[in-house]
Amino acid sequence: MKKKGNKEKQIQEKYLQLGLIIDQPKQGEGNSNDGNTARRFFSDPETAAAITGVDYDLIKRFKIILEVISCSRKINAKKFGDYANKTAILYNEKYQWRYMPSTVHKILYHGEQIIQHNMLPIGDLSEEAQEKRNKDYRFFREHNTRKISRYHTNEDLITILLCTSDPYMSSIRQKWKSPSIELDEEAKELLEHENQDYLEEIFTKIV
Repeated sequence: MKKKGNKEKQIQEKYLQLGLIIDQPKQGEGNSNDGNTARRFFSDPETAAAITGVDYDLIKRFKIILEVISCSRKINAKKFGDYANKTAILYNEKYQWRYMPSTVHKILYHGEQIIQHNMLPIGDLSEEAQEKRNKDYRFFREHNTRKISRYHTNEDLITILLCTSDPYMSSIRQKWKSPSIELDEEAKELLEHENQDYLEEIFTKIV
């Protein structure tokens, strides 16, 4: 346990020099291991492998998988399944002694089936929209609700959340340009019809 603690401290100190806080408690918000920390960690596999001692190829493969399932584009299920299966084999060869987390197991062993049975890309089914909605909730509660009673506060809050989430209101709202992220070449190879507008095809099937 002492050796493990020393190794963890060394990793934290090295990443702190790069401006990244790893596995540290945050007051009122759990710890520092959030999505932004993970993105920065996997953005530079060479540095991650050098600091942690984890196999470079394994980190790079996880980086590719995360890019693919987060990009909101149609994924080639067969190619993704083969890539994930090879990643699982590499994981078991290098770190058979380490228990594979259930989430990682689901992606590596069942990702192909999940992609095949979903009408939308996995990236469109994430909790990102829900997480962003929390900021709206706090803002609306502070600035757009009556504070005369808890009932009126909740009534106003629910009303404005319903209005702002209405499909028609969303369709006429100004579209915000999100920063585009260039995918790795390996990630692009796992996509299907990269530049095709697949939503029209999906909604046609629904109707």
